[in-house]
Amino acid sequence: MTDDIDGRPPSSGSLSRRNLIVAGGVALVAGGVTPTAAPTSAATPATPLKDYDPIRSELVMNLLVTCSSPEPMGDSSASKDGDRARIWPIIGGRFRGPRLGGKVIPGGADFPVTRPDGVSFVDAFYRIQEDDGTLIIIHNMGMAYPELPDGRRPYRLSPSFTTVEGPHDWLNKSIFVATLTYGPAVPPEMRLAKGPNENDRLIQVHRIF
Repeated sequence: MTDDIDGRPPSSGSLSRRNLIVAGGVALVAGGVTPTAAPTSAATPATPLKDYDPIRSELVMNLLVTCSSPEPMGDSSASKDGDRARIWPIIGGRFRGPRLGGKVIPGGADFPVTRPDGVSFVDAFYRIQEDDGTLIIIHNMGMAYPELPDGRRPYRLSPSFTTVEGPHDWLNKSIFVATLTYGPAVPPEMRLAKGPNENDRLIQVHRIF
C-alpha cells in the first residue's frame, strides 16, 4: 500500500493522504495546523516582472473646485473611523477637457478623515453640470502620500462619475485616477477663490485604458 504523498509506504513519521490537506501553503493535519513554507534560496535572484498588458492613461479633465472656509464637525473630532475635525463645503468651480466642460454646482463637500493609522483620506461628494445641461455626480476618494523632499504632499485620488445615457456616459464606463493640487500650487490663471474665506483645489483627472 502506498498511501504516502510521495509514493512510499506510510510510516510513523509520514503524513498520509487521509490526514493531510495542503491549501494556500498551510498543512491541515489531524490534531493541529502546521505551516508549510515554500523553499527559498538567498542565492536565487528575484524573477523580473513582465508587463503583458501595459496600462496607459490620458488627461481628460482639469477640475477646479472652490471651497469655503472649513466647518468644524463639533467639540470633538474623534469619530468611529478616525479623526474628523472639519468638512470643506463646495461652493462652485469649473471643469474643462477635450470632450466636456462646464461648472461645479454649489453643494456637497469634502469630508476628510485622518484614519487611525495616520493616513489622511479624502472623501468628496458633489455635482458638476456640463455646458449642455447634463448633471454628473462625482464621488472622489483618495489619500495623501508621504511628504516629498521639496515639502509638497502629493494626493492620489480615484474619482467615479455617474450620469445618464448620452454623449457623456463614457464617464460611467471608465476607470479614473486623479491628482490634487491646492493653495499656492494652483496656477494663478486658474484660480476662482475670492478672499481669505475661499480656497481652490485643482483636480487633474486621468482616464485609464
